[in-house]
Amino acid sequence: MTKTPCLGFFCALVLLSAILAALPVKAENQTEPVIETDATCESFEGRRIKIADANKTRIDMHLFDDLQGKQIRNIQFNSLSVFDKNDPGENNSLYLFLNKLHINTRSSVVRAQLLFKEGESLSIDKIQESERILRKRPYLTNAYIVPVTVCAEQLDIMVVTQDAWALEPQLSLSKESEGTKSGFAISDGNILGTGNSLTIGYEQNTQRNLISYDFSNPHIFNSQIATKIYYADTSDGRDTIVDISHPFYSLQTPWAAGFYTQDVTLEEPIRHMDEQINEFRHQTMHNRIYFGVATDVTSTHTQRWLVGLSNEEDNFFVSKDTLQAIPEQRKAVYPWIEYQYLENRYGVFKNINQIQRPEDIALGQNLSFRLGYAGTQFDNPDDVIRYIGNYSNIVDFDKQHIFETTLELDGRHHSSVNGIDSAVAGINLTYNYFQDAKRRWYLGFRYDIGQDLAQYEELTVGDITGLRGYPTDYQRGDERYVLTIERRYFTDMHIFNLMRVGAVMFFDMGKAWGIDQYGYSPLLSNVGVGLRFSSSKVRIGNVVHIDVAMPTSARNAEGVSGYQLTVGAESKF
Repeated sequence: MTKTPCLGFFCALVLLSAILAALPVKAENQTEPVIETDATCESFEGRRIKIADANKTRIDMHLFDDLQGKQIRNIQFNSLSVFDKNDPGENNSLYLFLNKLHINTRSSVVRAQLLFKEGESLSIDKIQESERILRKRPYLTNAYIVPVTVCAEQLDIMVVTQDAWALEPQLSLSKESEGTKSGFAISDGNILGTGNSLTIGYEQNTQRNLISYDFSNPHIFNSQIATKIYYADTSDGRDTIVDISHPFYSLQTPWAAGFYTQDVTLEEPIRHMDEQINEFRHQTMHNRIYFGVATDVTSTHTQRWLVGLSNEEDNFFVSKDTLQAIPEQRKAVYPWIEYQYLENRYGVFKNINQIQRPEDIALGQNLSFRLGYAGTQFDNPDDVIRYIGNYSNIVDFDKQHIFETTLELDGRHHSSVNGIDSAVAGINLTYNYFQDAKRRWYLGFRYDIGQDLAQYEELTVGDITGLRGYPTDYQRGDERYVLTIERRYFTDMHIFNLMRVGAVMFFDMGKAWGIDQYGYSPLLSNVGVGLRFSSSKVRIGNVVHIDVAMPTSARNAEGVSGYQLTVGAESKF
């Protein structure tokens, strides 16, 4: 294995972040500024309900309802450790020792992300959006804001954050057709409490090995600049990703700009009927620069316009396991314009996609559509039209139902070159019915249709794509649908005060079809049961799925066994 040189800019950035983080600061756990005496001031009597104690799925917060417009006199910060010493289940020597090893998120990091400051009039919208911004951070498991002292014209508020355990060893091992794929990594998602994340990893398989470095921070140096830098030294080259942007940080942010570049090569295994039928190397080289402005910002919605220039190149190469033809090279360089509409309506829920954690769900309608065009003057093979669209509408009613509609469109059209006009359109419908805070019915239906798809873009079903009783990518085609019905149960179990537990019974049905090469595709269906595990102490988004599914159709087909066991980590329940 060759020695890996460290990227100068990458190392300098990490080193500078660490130096700034190491500068002396005041104690972070709680700040108590000196407050001038005001005879009209009283301690706020309301309290915030704990998520685990809430007996309803939607958690309505009304602490600030009568405080709109009061001047914010002081902002206090309370950074809660990973383990709660006031909880008898966590007040033990091991957990308290781990608290000492962990450095809590600094109050300066939290303050820089707030949309309000001392001296301003209190805006409930800014309070709620600041909470949502903080709850999106992977180094926090919860965040909320409460009034502390209320006076006739002023008030003091406290920002409470609960830290996640950020230092994670990672190990992976999987069996391949001609060997094993293994890897390990060490990740710190909150270096010295600064919000900086760094992962160093090693992977090896029969094709290649790599050493990778991944650094990111959504608010580097306590600014509104988001940064991600990925570099991998591989046995057959280098992979790089650089993403630096000033995003639309909030619904009120007036402008955004950014730069993105990617050069990554991956192996693309193609499977069908539980067999690998092809494989090739896929090099993705994408570059993008953009600028956008919010042209219409109201209390009910935000509208934005963006312009940019993108360069998308996809190159394909044979590997030693290539058995069929590989896709044609693709290139599209084009300027584009994008429109965004976001409805400013949110709800705080629990036990929908996560277990016993607050979930901010964007209700109402959200739309984005990008359209680009360029000719041969941009070094394209011919004139190309590029389009990307997304639409979602989430409706909640009677406090027991959530219905979501999602539409997606992604494609391109060339004026004269044939065979590379790939496009996919899809609709996804989901419905959640809440019997109580623990029991749910879930119904999901997805339909997709494609055109001129390259082999790696073909629509598949099986395993993680929705039909859990069948192997990965069991069927392929340019059309597919999947219907899922689940009976979900969110328990109160909290194993060692570390792991939340859920359970599910499910039925899946669907198929993929439409490409003659793969022949007839029978209807597939399965039933099964599963468990869900979600750590209450690490970052949001990791829900471990353990499912056992049994096929109820095509049981004697090639590659289908009596049951299928799948284990994996997903972002949702």
